[in-house]
Amino acid sequence: MKSIAFSVLALAFGATSAFAQQPAAGNAEHGKKLFMEIGCYQCHGVAGQGAQQTGPRISRTALPFDGFLHQIRQPLNQMPPYEAAVLPDSSVADLYAYVKSMPAPPDPKSLPLLVNMGQK
Repeated sequence: MKSIAFSVLALAFGATSAFAQQPAAGNAEHGKKLFMEIGCYQCHGVAGQGAQQTGPRISRTALPFDGFLHQIRQPLNQMPPYEAAVLPDSSVADLYAYVKSMPAPPDPKSLPLLVNMGQK
């Protein structure tokens, strides 16, 4: 069981370099445009915040580029695969640059509604 879990984590985090040989340098502005055009926002949210029912948070992803590319090409869950003929590696690099550049979510302690709820 542990070896299966490790294999899944290794794939998810790009432990193998067989998936991509290029560096993850991309154009974040073009990535933002692609994020909306191909519908990433529909499952991951406009700010990449994700939702339990639709898709994980991807803003400021900790995945290395190889893992991100592998997830796009061979997703682990319900996400449809995007083949290179549909979404070239250069476009994936642009998407990666965009999600890496997304602002960090606010600290829950800075949100008045949440702070006030904790005081009642």
